[in-house]
Amino acid sequence: MKLVVLGHIAYDYIFDIPYHPSAGYSIYITNYTRHYGGGGANICYGLSKLGVKCVLVSSMGRDSKRYGKYLLKNGIELHVYRSRERLARAFIFNAGEKQISYFYWGASKDMDKIKAIKSDYLHIAPSHPKAAIEMAAMAKFFAFEPGQDIPRYSREDLLYLIEGANIIFCNEFELKQLEKVANLKGKKVIITLGKKGCRIYGSKIIPAKKARVVDTTGAGDAFKAAFWAGFLNGYEIEKCCRLGNIAASYVVGKRGAQHMTTMEKLLEEL
Repeated sequence: MKLVVLGHIAYDYIFDIPYHPSAGYSIYITNYTRHYGGGGANICYGLSKLGVKCVLVSSMGRDSKRYGKYLLKNGIELHVYRSRERLARAFIFNAGEKQISYFYWGASKDMDKIKAIKSDYLHIAPSHPKAAIEMAAMAKFFAFEPGQDIPRYSREDLLYLIEGANIIFCNEFELKQLEKVANLKGKKVIITLGKKGCRIYGSKIIPAKKARVVDTTGAGDAFKAAFWAGFLNGYEIEKCCRLGNIAASYVVGKRGAQHMTTMEKLLEEL
């Protein structure tokens, strides 16, 4: 069974700072590193490591040749638009466990030029609204994760995707934004709660697995990869969420977003 994932491919620049300064003030950087990232790519990396075949639908920049080879080497099928822009970049600032991110779209601006493809199962990660609408229209079953790109959606497009989605992923802030647009009663909504774990809308909290936190970048993407791995194996929603929480604990213990164990180890811990 194959999962199609629509989402960003990006380079992540992760900075360590003592604290987040107020507006008008500055602070020094103690360390920074560059990593492969982007929500769509992170999810596909996790899926591949968990033994799930996947197709990454995205836009790649003129400076992404090495990244493209890396994705192919990790067993990820690519359906991408080749942009003349530079690859998207995320600038992530960590002050302890408090994180603030800024995203430069770059080549992702051309995601609206991607040719939509049919899919049995689709995950719409943060991406271009036009591409999201076109991909959703050709999917038999899809999950929607608006993420930081909510402001890019018109109310009409957001409503279309919320009402059509079989599963919705969001955090608490995004949940409030979605509730302003549509009635979520009866929808399968998974709310990620950071170190608290996650919650199924209208139900109980599923606690996170305790872990030493080094960097929270990509924890949500690892959660979704493991969730889908369980879902495509026919597991119930709560069990999928527990797998997601365990996968997220692996990512937060290392720097960068693309770290994943095997499905066998996830099930052993479960």
